Amino acid sequence: MGRWQLYLGAILGIGMSGTAHAQGARAELHGGFDRVSHRSFFSPSDSTFGPVEGGVSGLGLGYDAKIQGRIFAGIEGNVDFATGSRCQVNPLVLAPGIFESCLSPGRDLSANARLGVNLGNGRTRIYGLVGYTHLELNSSFQINRGPATSLRSDNRDGVRVGAGLEHDLTDRFYGKIEYRFSDYGSDITRNQAIVGVGLRF
Repeated sequence: MGRWQLYLGAILGIGMSGTAHAQGARAELHGGFDRVSHRSFFSPSDSTFGPVEGGVSGLGLGYDAKIQGRIFAGIEGNVDFATGSRCQVNPLVLAPGIFESCLSPGRDLSANARLGVNLGNGRTRIYGLVGYTHLELNSSFQINRGPATSLRSDNRDGVRVGAGLEHDLTDRFYGKIEYRFSDYGSDITRNQAIVGVGLRF
């Protein structure tokens, strides 16, 4: 038996062992679609700067516990990074030329509480979540196609709600789909649709 076959066997052994529908600690990788909407990050009176769309990926760590019957509750923390960026070009008002402003979401940290219920034989779960999110928004501008100049990096605190569905792929590995909505105030909101895979310990 080759070395790679031994590695594969060990991985499958971990995934198939353990108690079915186990509660406890978990770790996951996730990613999906990200959309940050805002009236205007640069000027509150300007509504022409559109939403920033792109991808998002991250890592989550959590812990779930049975509450009663099929009901469970949990806590989780996530760190996510977005790929989206949007730029807008406008003519300069005070002098001839072109002014280009760009906005991109950066690191996002979140801490959530979950409450859900196991369905059927317990291998599928639905849940809702509510928590805190801390978003970094990076902006830059350039004039007349010159070098990009850093304008500022703002940190925004917000509230996150969401809902999702998890399904056990084995006794330890699971897959999930999830929708998140975040509100950072100042007309800045965020919608995300993600999928993920995780491991329960």
